[in-house]
Amino acid sequence: MLFARLAAEGAGRPVARQGFADGPWTPETLAEAVSSLEGNEKGIELRAVQTWFQDNDNGISNDNIRWLARIFGCNDPEEASKWQAELKASKDRLTNQRREKKRRDDSSEGLETEPLSIVMPQVSEPSNIVVSTSTSITTDVGQRKAKSFPEKCEWMLSGAGSMNLLIAYWLVFCGLGLLNYVLNTLSVTYSPVGGLDNQVGFIWAPTLTVLPLIALPAFIFYVSDLNTYWKRVGRFKCTADDVISINSESNEAWYAKVNDFSFSFWAIASFCFLFVFGFQWAGIYMPAYLSGDTIGVQIDRYLVALVRPEVISVGEAMALSFIGYLYTASYIAIFMFGLLFLVIVVLDYQDLCTTAALEGSAADTNQLRKVGQKIVWGGFRIAVFALWLASLVKLQITYLSSDGPDFVTWLRTDALSVFGATSIRNGWLDNTSISHFTSFLMLVVTVTIFVVCALVIQTVFERLSVYDQDYPFSLDQHAIVKMLAVIGLLSFNLVLVGRFTGFSLLLAASTLASLHVLSGPKLRTF
Repeated sequence: MLFARLAAEGAGRPVARQGFADGPWTPETLAEAVSSLEGNEKGIELRAVQTWFQDNDNGISNDNIRWLARIFGCNDPEEASKWQAELKASKDRLTNQRREKKRRDDSSEGLETEPLSIVMPQVSEPSNIVVSTSTSITTDVGQRKAKSFPEKCEWMLSGAGSMNLLIAYWLVFCGLGLLNYVLNTLSVTYSPVGGLDNQVGFIWAPTLTVLPLIALPAFIFYVSDLNTYWKRVGRFKCTADDVISINSESNEAWYAKVNDFSFSFWAIASFCFLFVFGFQWAGIYMPAYLSGDTIGVQIDRYLVALVRPEVISVGEAMALSFIGYLYTASYIAIFMFGLLFLVIVVLDYQDLCTTAALEGSAADTNQLRKVGQKIVWGGFRIAVFALWLASLVKLQITYLSSDGPDFVTWLRTDALSVFGATSIRNGWLDNTSISHFTSFLMLVVTVTIFVVCALVIQTVFERLSVYDQDYPFSLDQHAIVKMLAVIGLLSFNLVLVGRFTGFSLLLAASTLASLHVLSGPKLRTF
C-alpha cells in the first residue's frame, strides 16, 4: 500500500542534515500533524489513524486522503494535488483487489468439503451452511439455507411477501364472512334488556370490516415500505466503503441484525397465541359455552348462541369463535411484529452511523439526515395505523357495552346529542371485556416505541451535527410538531371513546387529522 511506504519513509517530515526525513511517521505524530493543518477544525482521533497502520483492507477515507496529501506534499497545492490523485488510485486498486479476493474465496467455499470439520462463518459475511445428521458439514453456495423464524417474518412484512400476506388476510376475511353468512350471523340481534335489540352481527363489527379492509392493509403496507426501503436503499446509503467493520456488499448484515431479535419474535408469537387466543378463547368463551352463564360476559357474534340458540348452535359458535380468535391473535402479532421492525431499523441506523463516526468515515451528513428523516416519517405512518388498529378494537368493545341498537346509530346519536338535535342519550349495559386492557396495551406500546425511536434518531443527528446554518432544525420542527399532535390526538381519542358525550366528534377529528398529515406534501418529503 502506498501509504505504508510513505509513512515508513517519513514523507513530508522535516529533513535532517543528511537530506533524509527526520524518522518515519508514527500514529501519534501523524495524528498530531493532521489535526494541526489549517482548515481541519475537527482534527482526527488517534484510533482512526492507528487503523491506517494496521492491515486495513478498506483503505483511508477520501477526506482523510486530502489531509494526508497536504502533509506528504509539504502543504504545496500542486504537490498535494498529485499525492491526492496517487493515494486515491492506490485506494481504488486496494478496493478492486479486496472484491476480487472475496469472489475467489466465495467460489472456493463451494468446492471444498472437509469431513469431520466445522466451518464457523464470519460475522460480517455469513456463509451458506447446511448441517446434516452425518459426520460432515457441507458448504454449497448454490444451496439455499432454511430461513429462520425472524427472517420469515421479515420476508412476510417486506416486498412481495407483504402482498401475499394482505391477500391471505383478505381471503380469511372472505372466508369468515361466508361462514357467518351460512350460520346466519352476518346481521343478528339480541335483547339485553326489554325493548332493546342490540346488533352484534359480523358486518356491524368494525374489527371485522374496517380493520381488515383498511387499517390492517395500510399498516402492513407502511411496515413493508419501511423495511424494503431500508434493506434495499437506506442501509447502503448509510454504509461507506472505507468503514472496516461493515460489509456493504450484501444484506447478510441486515439479516444478522434481524436474527439478533429472535427471542423477541418468538416471545411475541407465544404471547399472541397463549394470551390473545388461548386465554380469551379457552379462558372466557369456553367456560361460558360449557356453563351457559352469560352474567357479566359481553355478548358478541360468538356468544349470541347462548341467548339465541335458534339462530346458531353452541357447537357452531365454538367452532366460529375458535377461527375468529386465531384471526384476532394473528393480526395482533402482525401489529407487534411491525413495531418491532421499526425498532430494528432504527437501531441498525444508529449502529451504522455510530460505527462510521468512530472509524473516521467520510460520511455524507446530508445523506444520513435524509435517510433518518425517511425512517422517522415511515415510523410515524406505522404508528398512526397502529393506533387506529387499537382504536377500532376499543370502539368495538365499547359499542358492545352500550345500549345502542347498532354501531352506526350509536355514533350518530352521540354526535347529535352534542348539538341538541336529539333527546336520546346513549346508555350502558352491565358487561365488560378484557379487550379494554388489550387496546390500552397497544396504545402504550405504540406511543412508547415511536417516541423512543424518534429520540434515538435525534441523538444520531446531534452526534453527526446534521443541523447547521444551511439546514437548521427549524426546517424539521414544523413536521415534528404535526406528527406529535396527531399521535397525541389519536391517543386521546382511544382513551376517551365512550367516556363523554361527543366522543364521536373527536373520532372524526382524529380521522381528518390523520388523513391531512399523511397526505401533506411537506411531510411526504420529510
